[in-house]
Formats: sequence, C-alpha cells, structure tokens
Amino acid sequence: MAFKGLSESFHKVTDRIEDYGVSMAEYYKLRLFKSAMKGSISLVNLLVYGSLSLFVLLFLSIGGAFWLGSFFDEVYIGFLLIGAFYGVILIFMFIFGKKIIERNMLFKFSRLLYDEDDLEPKTRVENEINEYEETLEDKALRNEKISN
Repeated sequence: MAFKGLSESFHKVTDRIEDYGVSMAEYYKLRLFKSAMKGSISLVNLLVYGSLSLFVLLFLSIGGAFWLGSFFDEVYIGFLLIGAFYGVILIFMFIFGKKIIERNMLFKFSRLLYDEDDLEPKTRVENEINEYEETLEDKALRNEKISN
C-alpha cells in the first residue's frame, strides 16, 4: 500500500515536471513573439518617421541653400555652405556621437526586451512549488479526515 502511494506521488511529481517544462517552453515562445513584434513595430516606426524626417530635411536644406545663394548672389555658395554645415555635423558625430548612439540604442532595446510585468523564472518556480505543496497538504488533510 505504501509503495502504491509512493509511486502515485512519484507519477504526480513527474507529471508536474513535464507540465512545468511545457509551460516554460510556451512562456518563452510567447516572450520571443512579443519581443519580435515590439522590435518590428519599432523598426517600422523608425522607417516611417525617418523617411518623413529626411524629406523635411531635404526640402529645408534646398530652400536654405537657395536662400543663402540669393543672399550671396551665387546659388552654388548656398549649397556649399549647407554642405559644409552637414560636414561639420558629420565630423562631430564621428568624434562624439558613437558613445551617445550606443548608449541610447542599448537603453531603448533593453527596454523593449525587458518587461517589468514578467516574473523571473525563479519566482515563477517558487510560486509553482508553493502551490504544489499547498495541494499536497490539502490532499493529506482530506485523506486524514476520510480515515478518521
């Protein structure tokens, strides 16, 4: 009789371990899907807003070049000044921008992939163990009441 109860408990434990493995696999699939979707949405937003911003910058640059050209009586001078302005910005970006861009990208993408709502796997396992222990205690109490 004791062997039967022990083997039953062992089967229940192995079933719980299998259920845990399946649920963890599903959890990580969903988490991967969620992260991939967040990344895709961010990429689409970057492409849409980036291309619109480039068009605005292009037309503002052309307008500014023509305005500067009319100011200096030669159109090419306006374009050279606008080009020089962008060249200076590019040089500053090469010198100072790498660290700033890296820091901002790491911060933004780590925020995308990390959810504060998600429980850590260790916490989830502890919660499942506590639930399982409670169900075992409840069963033991019920068996005790039945035997009395």
